[in-house]
Amino acid sequence: MLNEEKIIDLTGGTNVNDRSIFYSTSDVAEMLGCSEAAAREIMRRADFPLIKVGKNYKVFKPAFEKWAMQRRE
Repeated sequence: MLNEEKIIDLTGGTNVNDRSIFYSTSDVAEMLGCSEAAAREIMRRADFPLIKVGKNYKVFKPAFEKWAMQRRE
């Protein structure tokens, strides 16, 4: 078929983290290899794509990946 649509299943994961479209502070710390305190400091940078949800800080996964790739250049 020419116009096949790809379906992305956002609910197919086995736990909440598999289905989440956001990274938490602890996720960022793990990926950057730093402490949560250092991750919070990084997440407060003006160039970081931070989203505040209530008292929690989150980052949209694709936005974090783009930010991280730009920092590598």
